[in-house]
Amino acid sequence: RNITIYLCMFYEVIMRSEAQKKADKKYRQKKLSDGTKKQINATLDIEIYNMIDEYCKSNDISKASMIANAVKYCIENNIKLK
Repeated sequence: RNITIYLCMFYEVIMRSEAQKKADKKYRQKKLSDGTKKQINATLDIEIYNMIDEYCKSNDISKASMIANAVKYCIENNIKLK
C-alpha cells in the first residue's frame, strides 16, 4: 500500500491553532514564491514511510529535514543508490 507525503523544508505541523496554520501557510507561500524554498511530493511504500516517521520521532527531527540531510549526505559522499 502506498501513501503520499508532501515534503517541504519546514517543520511538521501538528495540533496548531487556526491562526498558526494561517500564518504558517502565508510563510510557506512567501518562501515558495520568492524562490528560497521548493516543495517535493513523494509516494512511498507504507513500510518506508513508517521507517522514516519512527526515525524522525525518536530523533526529534522533521521528515523534510531528515530526507534533505540524507540526500545531501549521499550526494556529497558520492553514494550511488541502485
